[in-house]
Amino acid sequence: MGKKLLKIMGVFLMVVCLLVVGIMVAMGRKVAAAEANQVNVPIDLQQVVDGSYSGSSDGGMVQVEVQVTVKDHQITSIDLLRHDCGTGKPAEAILDTMVAENTDDVDAVSGATLSSKTIRNAVNVALQQGLAD
Repeated sequence: MGKKLLKIMGVFLMVVCLLVVGIMVAMGRKVAAAEANQVNVPIDLQQVVDGSYSGSSDGGMVQVEVQVTVKDHQITSIDLLRHDCGTGKPAEAILDTMVAENTDDVDAVSGATLSSKTIRNAVNVALQQGLAD
C-alpha cells in the first residue's frame, strides 16, 4: 500500500503543478493583452487647458482610476481614486514625481512595474481629455 500511496501522491502533485503553470500562463496572457491596450500619447502640457480630468487604466492584474488637476499648464495634483494592485503599492510614489516633474512620462518603480505602467497610463488618459482642440 505504501507504493500505491506514493504513486497517487505523485500524480496529485503533477496535476497541481500543471494547474499552477496553466494559471500562470493565462495570467501572463491577460496582462500582455491589457498592456497592449495601454497607449500613451506624448502630452505637451502647454496644450492642456486648466481643469480636472479623470482617467482610468486596466493592466490586467492592476486597475487604476485617477483625477488629475491642471492649472496654468502645471499638474497641480493627482488623486489616486482606485488602485487594485496586489503588491504594486510602491508604484504610487510616481504620482509625486509626476507632479514635481510636470509630466506623466516618468520611470517605473522597480518591483512594481505593472502598477507603475498602469498608473502612468491612467494619468496620460486623463491629460488627453484636457488637450486643446
